[in-house]
Amino acid sequence: MQPVQDPAVPEFVTRLQRIDTYAEIEEIMKSRDFAMAGAPERSIFLEDTLIMTEGQRHTELKQLFAPLMSRQSLAYYELHLVEPVIRDVIAEMQTRRGEDGLIRADVVPLIHAALTRISARVTGIDGVDGKEKTDRFCNLVLALSAATTASYSNADSPEQSIQSGRDAMAMLIAEFLKPSLDRRIALAADHAAGKIGKDALPRDVLMSMCLADDLSRPDDAGKIAYIWRHCALFLTASIKTTSHSLPHVFVHIDEWIKEHPEDHGKKTDVEWLHRASAEAFRLHQTTPARFRAAVRDVTLSTGRQIAAGEMVALHAPVANVSEEVFGDDGRYFDPDRETPQGMQPWGMTFGLGSHSCIGRNLVTGIMNKGDEKHGTHGTAVRVLKAMYELGAELDPDNPPQRPEGSLHDTWDSVPVILKNA
Repeated sequence: MQPVQDPAVPEFVTRLQRIDTYAEIEEIMKSRDFAMAGAPERSIFLEDTLIMTEGQRHTELKQLFAPLMSRQSLAYYELHLVEPVIRDVIAEMQTRRGEDGLIRADVVPLIHAALTRISARVTGIDGVDGKEKTDRFCNLVLALSAATTASYSNADSPEQSIQSGRDAMAMLIAEFLKPSLDRRIALAADHAAGKIGKDALPRDVLMSMCLADDLSRPDDAGKIAYIWRHCALFLTASIKTTSHSLPHVFVHIDEWIKEHPEDHGKKTDVEWLHRASAEAFRLHQTTPARFRAAVRDVTLSTGRQIAAGEMVALHAPVANVSEEVFGDDGRYFDPDRETPQGMQPWGMTFGLGSHSCIGRNLVTGIMNKGDEKHGTHGTAVRVLKAMYELGAELDPDNPPQRPEGSLHDTWDSVPVILKNA
């Protein structure tokens, strides 16, 4: 089994003060002396959203969206949304049987298709169903997602990627977002008039913002409008972490089973899959570096000094494999790893402090509390379990492929054979 390597980073990151120790990154992420920062594209697409706001406004947005990620909502999403979506996507895939009688598939587009439909429903986007509409919506969201991290692409210039993201955003608005918002505005009006109860309303981001009457900003005319920036955040965030990291699980588990054949039967065990997916999330993060800017002169507990206004690069992927925290084998995949006391098994992949990912439990489930009745396994485990029940194994004739021109630690293609389909 191969150890993970330190991520490649663009040249502009190397000009910043680099921080890659777990303790220092944790201190910065939890400190009020630092604010979110990053390349300009972050503000273009995500300004004033949950990921970019601070202080009271950040608290207000978390309170607005928190009910969408409550345990009750997670159970609703998993049993009434996630499970049906996964079944539908796999059913569409199973129609493609080869001449040898075996079904071959690529888990990357499969994961994209499933997550696209799930993220659309959680965000409040109607009509993303069936292969044609799913593919169209998915391609637009992936272009938008690439634009939000344009500085990490070697294929296009950041300006080209950002423009592609703007174009994708315009098409998303016209084809999907605006009609969905109009329907929810009408539902909110009916609710205010007493014509419809709150329990009958959709449970999604757009509906929450309609009920809160928080849909616009005075300067919307000069930029991507406020409401669409929130859609951009939830659509890209709902897809990015899982779609980047989950294909790694298939590769790691295949390697692990070759070295530990006695664990073959665990591939459909949900608790083992929880641990396996958490390991992959720890080892493979969505971005090579995160950024924070000091709001005042700061001296960390280690003595490191950061000047007011200085932006620092937090190399969390390096911290997530550090020997000091995860042991001598921290760079290796081990689903039986004992999590260090006081830490999460995925390390800091989902962030720390006030900016930790609000939707993490939708992805990971609630560890050690998953059950079929109340649906808290998370999208990652449910996708893995569904695929392994179909006998998914890496296709020996078609090895996984990395994407070209990207610094992200992800796979472009992970072909599998479904031996039990």
